[in-house]
Amino acid sequence: MAAYSAVVSLEKHLKQLLDSDQCPLPDQKPHLQSFYHTISTLQKSVETIFPAPKHHRQTASTLATLIRDAAYHAQDAFDSFLSAKSPNFSFPELIQTIAPIASQAQTLADSIRREKSILGAAAEADADIPPPPRSDLVSRAFRIVGQERDKQLLTDELTNDEHSLQVLPICGMAGIGKTTLARSIYDDRLIMNSFGFRAWVTVSQDYHVGDILARLLNSMESRGRKAGERVYEGSDEQLRVDMHQSLYNNKYLIVIDDMWDITTYDNVKLSLPDNKNGSRIILTTRVASVAEAVKSSNFCHKMQTLDEENSWILLCDRAFEGKPCPPHLEKIGRGIADNCQGLPLSLTVIGGLLSQERQTEEYWQTIEEDTNAAAAKGEEAYSEILLLSYNHLPGQLKGCFLYLGAFPEDSDIPLSKLSKLWIAEGFLVITKHQGRLEKVAEEYLVDLTQRNLISVRKVSSSGRIKTCGLHDSLRDLAVKESGTEKFFHSVRRYANAKKLEEVAKTQRRVSVHKNILICLKDVYHSTKLISDARTLIYAGAHHHHPMPLFLTYDLLRVLDAYTVYFIRFPQELAHLIHLRYLSMTYNGKLASTLSKLQNLQVLIVRRQPRIIFVGKSFLPDEFWGMQHLRHLVMTETDLPKIPETPPLFANLQSLTDINAASCTREVLKRMPNLKKLSMWVEKAGVISLYLDELKQLEVFNFTVLNPSPSKKVEFESEFYLPPKLRKLSLSGCGLPWEAMGVIADLGDLEVLKLRELAFNGDEWCLLDEHVFEKLKFLMIEYLNFKTWNANHEHFPGLEQLYLRHCYDLEEIPSDIGFIGPLKLIELVDCGPAAVESAEVIKQEQEVDYEKMDFQVRIYTSYE
Repeated sequence: MAAYSAVVSLEKHLKQLLDSDQCPLPDQKPHLQSFYHTISTLQKSVETIFPAPKHHRQTASTLATLIRDAAYHAQDAFDSFLSAKSPNFSFPELIQTIAPIASQAQTLADSIRREKSILGAAAEADADIPPPPRSDLVSRAFRIVGQERDKQLLTDELTNDEHSLQVLPICGMAGIGKTTLARSIYDDRLIMNSFGFRAWVTVSQDYHVGDILARLLNSMESRGRKAGERVYEGSDEQLRVDMHQSLYNNKYLIVIDDMWDITTYDNVKLSLPDNKNGSRIILTTRVASVAEAVKSSNFCHKMQTLDEENSWILLCDRAFEGKPCPPHLEKIGRGIADNCQGLPLSLTVIGGLLSQERQTEEYWQTIEEDTNAAAAKGEEAYSEILLLSYNHLPGQLKGCFLYLGAFPEDSDIPLSKLSKLWIAEGFLVITKHQGRLEKVAEEYLVDLTQRNLISVRKVSSSGRIKTCGLHDSLRDLAVKESGTEKFFHSVRRYANAKKLEEVAKTQRRVSVHKNILICLKDVYHSTKLISDARTLIYAGAHHHHPMPLFLTYDLLRVLDAYTVYFIRFPQELAHLIHLRYLSMTYNGKLASTLSKLQNLQVLIVRRQPRIIFVGKSFLPDEFWGMQHLRHLVMTETDLPKIPETPPLFANLQSLTDINAASCTREVLKRMPNLKKLSMWVEKAGVISLYLDELKQLEVFNFTVLNPSPSKKVEFESEFYLPPKLRKLSLSGCGLPWEAMGVIADLGDLEVLKLRELAFNGDEWCLLDEHVFEKLKFLMIEYLNFKTWNANHEHFPGLEQLYLRHCYDLEEIPSDIGFIGPLKLIELVDCGPAAVESAEVIKQEQEVDYEKMDFQVRIYTSYE
């Protein structure tokens, strides 16, 4: 629902105007305060109304449209006035428009509050109905339900005695569980050990052969090669050669997920050799004719919907996380499960919805009635069930969910990027316990994940969400609702220009998936008509010469042009005074006019290729006037010379890839709330970090470029690290192992990464007092130590240990295996002695101690 997002964004904008030292309407400030009060009250009403109780839904839906359009109108009026596009500005007109709507909303909200109060009192009286516990998101690992036989059939075909390359299709409708089945097989240990090479690609309708081959190559892993170790790109022909050479004479398993047409598949298969060694391809598709065309034998696995009992088991698994259903809900719950018609995605999404609400009969009956109405819609039942889950979202989550539809199919969307975009859009509201907007963004994402509306794709080293994604069907829902809500329009493929023109006029945001389309004149001119656009995201592949589409959008708040290479700095950016988020690829020095963007919160500038110029700043001197910045992300640069009277960057949360030489004590003193800092120096020597000025710092990365064993860092004062650090990465410092005591004293440290001679010396001997209490993740890469003396008491909470390119290490301490939480040891290109000790640890844990969830992964360049 765009209404909530629109109202929250407007409320934040009004508050910023009121708090500004230079209020643009000083003579009308009382009117501004009154209007702000009206919008704040409206925001609280919207929070209460949505999701609306069943008997209020029609009224609420009509009201939502009025609220959204009125908020958009008010925002446009303010921004046009501030941009000097509309000199005539009238508060009375705005108040006259929105006051009656706010009054209607308050009346409805008061009615709903009274009803909830009565129901809440009744629910509190029933001690058997507690709210469901919120689980640790990343630790949730759902089992497959009702597909056990399917998995066994596929496994038998994968491991049979047929030597020729076999293609095994899995066919079925959207949401039936094809990808879940394929993933459970792909990640099975028996399958992992049966194939020397494995790779996975999900195919969107817009991909061509080169995209698919590059994705397969980048996902490929084997005993001697880790996924993502190399980045493959180039012409289609070069990618074909790379693919064929990588797989030739190797037994491999390839999964091609969601294939749409046989021609694309035939072109991909040309690159897959058949060496008669038992290699296999699993291909999932919704199109029965594709499945029949690609199969190598009579085997074609057609997915069936779940039966009644397995549907119930799956719903309970998702709603109660494996715990049994309370007896008073079972009859209603079985009715809900039946209404999902055996489709795993429907059951998973409805289960996620139920998992977040109080376990009362009344609420479950509402869901049963809603799913029953959806099931009655025949062929539309599946999409109606998904829509139901969206409609039951709290208002603050709806805009965040719709936003995900702006990204291309099968995108891995980074939380770090998503949170910055949500903040720039003004979607987020801080409550007392949350502290800062970045924390709110993470909690919103966790909530959407726990409702099973989005999936976690990658997890960070500290166990938090790193990237997320959408199932195709849920993405289709987000795109459809975005269009209805005037929320987002995506330029995905060439369409009828007239139709595009009609759609474009109503949208607030634009996402360009295929940048080349903008070079088509009619597409460009049609897209230009989105005169009220506040957001432009170039989500497509890298493009060198885009037409300057953003120059026509004077009211832009978000310009994500990270994949766009600018040959010259676009001076016209200075006119986009409402910008809060700007990302781009540009190799020159940023113009001084950038400082006119006084509302900018996020500035991300990539240099391509990545060439470091020591002692040179690509930021203008006027950068010091941009005090609303929250995040500054640059490819390696210096900060410009600090002015005599330095300003306070109280809002700055992260500062990335900055030369340590320019981070003087005076500079860091002016950034008291910095949470993340990434610094580098050209060469080892005597340096000062001044980290004692950063009491709130949680993440610190420090890199010495081009390190060698003969060079080391000497700190001008005592080596000091801020006490709140959660993540620490050091590279090239050449520190003596004795300095490890400073790191061990960090009581909140969860992640430690030591790279490229971060420490120098043959022996790492941990003392009794060197206890890393909360450390969960330890990576040691390109260190030259031979001996490691440690035991399980030094790392009581360690969950993951990574050793990479430690060629001299003679042994991993055997006692490391007795760390209770330890789940993974991974070695990449380490010496034979270290590999052998890891194998011994694995055998001891699995055989002697039955620690079956413990993994040792080994990648070596030798047999």
